[in-house]
Amino acid sequence: MNQRQAENTLSVIYTLCTFFGATASITAGIAWSHWKDTLNQCGTNLDFRNCSCIFYGKHTPNHFLGGDTASCVWITFGPLLYVFISVGFACYHGFRVLFGAKENTTRTITSKNDAGETIIMQAVHHNNISLLSRCYWIFAASMTSILTLYSLIHFSFYIDGYFYTCRQYRQTLVNQLGIHGTLLPVLHNRLACNAIFDFMDYIQPDTGNAYRDGFINTAADLIIGIITSLFAWVLFLYASVLNIMFARKRV
Repeated sequence: MNQRQAENTLSVIYTLCTFFGATASITAGIAWSHWKDTLNQCGTNLDFRNCSCIFYGKHTPNHFLGGDTASCVWITFGPLLYVFISVGFACYHGFRVLFGAKENTTRTITSKNDAGETIIMQAVHHNNISLLSRCYWIFAASMTSILTLYSLIHFSFYIDGYFYTCRQYRQTLVNQLGIHGTLLPVLHNRLACNAIFDFMDYIQPDTGNAYRDGFINTAADLIIGIITSLFAWVLFLYASVLNIMFARKRV
């Protein structure tokens, strides 16, 4: 892969990372804003903490409580950091691919023919883009490596918070629906989390207090966020590999 192909690929990768990061942020924000008033039932506790987050919700005998608001702040606004950085990288490489200065490289080959005469051949390679210095590739490799780890942490919190709330709400459903006997294994072992969140959408008390007024498909919303945050991590991993490859080359 030459540099033009690499930069063209990187511009597409960074554009997709921007889209996926923004989508992950928006989906988390929609679910948070919809459930924040319904789940924030911690006002009766002595600490008066805010538990409005859809992630890391907790089952209690009286109420289903949301997770700490810090979890939603991180999961909702965390992707914006790599979104802004990705926009910068995408614009930089995109501009260079479309409008970058052309540069030619000449390769000289010296050989001798059967008569002992020296023959000098020059091969001109046409590059459609000027070469970047090795310092830039080292910088880009470092940044994308950091963003790969950062996006992995964000994805881990997103999916872990999703499954944690799912597990806790299964216990709440046992009380609300009066489930017992052979139905318990069905609820705990057979129903997928998207079905659990469907129950939550329709039977969670005080759903009418939700910010968006009415019902949303919480499971679909959060699954889209999980998938897009996963894709962002995979793309950053690929981008870091490309940057490291070119950083190791002598430009």
